[in-house]
Amino acid sequence: MPSTKILMLSLRKVNYEFYTSSRLKTLSFANFWSATMSLISAHLVRCVGLLLNRFYRWMYAIKPNQMHIWNILCRHRPSVGGGNEDNCITYHKSVSHASDLLKKNNYVMNLTESQVVLAECHDDVYNVSKYSFFYNAIFDEAAILKTLTIEDFLTYVESIDYPNVDVLFLWSTGRCGSTMLAACFEALDNCVSLSEPLDVFVPWELRKKISPEIYHRLLEATLKYHLYQILLQKPETKLVLIKTCSWCFWYPVESSSSSRFNHAFMYRDLEGYYLSSAIFAKVYGNAKRGSLVAKLTDFDHFLDRAINCLIHAVARYSTEKAKELEKILYEEDKLTDIFTGMGTPILYYIYSQLLAQKNVNIVAVKYEEVRKDTISIFQQLLQHINKSVSDEEMERVLESTKRDSQENTSLSSFNKEKFIDPFIRKRINIAVRVLAVFGMEYMSEKGAMLQSTLTS
Repeated sequence: MPSTKILMLSLRKVNYEFYTSSRLKTLSFANFWSATMSLISAHLVRCVGLLLNRFYRWMYAIKPNQMHIWNILCRHRPSVGGGNEDNCITYHKSVSHASDLLKKNNYVMNLTESQVVLAECHDDVYNVSKYSFFYNAIFDEAAILKTLTIEDFLTYVESIDYPNVDVLFLWSTGRCGSTMLAACFEALDNCVSLSEPLDVFVPWELRKKISPEIYHRLLEATLKYHLYQILLQKPETKLVLIKTCSWCFWYPVESSSSSRFNHAFMYRDLEGYYLSSAIFAKVYGNAKRGSLVAKLTDFDHFLDRAINCLIHAVARYSTEKAKELEKILYEEDKLTDIFTGMGTPILYYIYSQLLAQKNVNIVAVKYEEVRKDTISIFQQLLQHINKSVSDEEMERVLESTKRDSQENTSLSSFNKEKFIDPFIRKRINIAVRVLAVFGMEYMSEKGAMLQSTLTS
């Protein structure tokens, strides 16, 4: 891959968007130089942040019932996933009591083996028109950072009553209309819509570094704490919609509290999904595991997190199937082949297992049906969660369905047609292998194995 394209991919760490071929064709020296400087500044901020954080952890050791306050000098948000304290350059400000975490406007930014990192944000981090992803909102709006021990965090969060609010998890394969459906919920009164709140799922990163007991306590506490903060900021809230990224579908398998919430799994026909996600093949091209492009875009780490966590969830049902998946994973080396070819069929399997458990209140919603009649599917989802809405709210919902969430973006303008054959063929071959592990058959006409339990 030409060095200019690599640098343009790196520039995405600043602009946070995909670069299509039309933009690469207009690459000028000025853009080349800007990309180079942006890449250097991004790695400089992270290197300095890493060094300072390790020094501060040694110099300002957190004691029980203490919370350390940190001012932010500068920050640089990564392109994939949420940023954390290592993407910031900070200095120590003061010390307060750990119980201050129960005050308003505090959100979990990150967890380490020994401490919890909170971001204090005073702007409306739930403003979806400003921030498409919640993890970007708390990173950009953080006024100060706070650190306290994990044990103190658990002690105080577990001491509060569980927030009295309904929760609907919207799981999806990606590229399946979940953003469109989430927009319907955003139009409702007393509803807060969260898009990819990684703070709820961050304990996964620590599972091998902390005890199983602490890991499972954190799984329950991070969600409870977020719901608690929502009610502090928006006390009228009755429903919280949590729209997650696809790799988080391990959560209802791992979390013991999943049975208390409602869940909806959105999916689409495989061929349609692979066509819609063809943009990823254009952006990452033939980039392979461990390649320079993968390193510059942090995609290696993201891929490891996105697939291995799902395989871990499969292992909870069958260790033999998980081992077969690991074999397929390491036989493939192209990033987009692995991410799109393996991920979606695994999600199908996890959904089928959750449905069979009976104690998890979950339904499947098919993209093709949402596109055909969004309002009807939305109303059926409302019935599923036993929620009624006014005529005025339904008018706002109807208006929200007229907006294209991908309008004027590279995803909507990208010409996928010339990528159909090479892109789809390879991923279908991988999907067939993965489905065979689960005893599922690929249906060539539609590429779908599930029936919508919402409408059937």
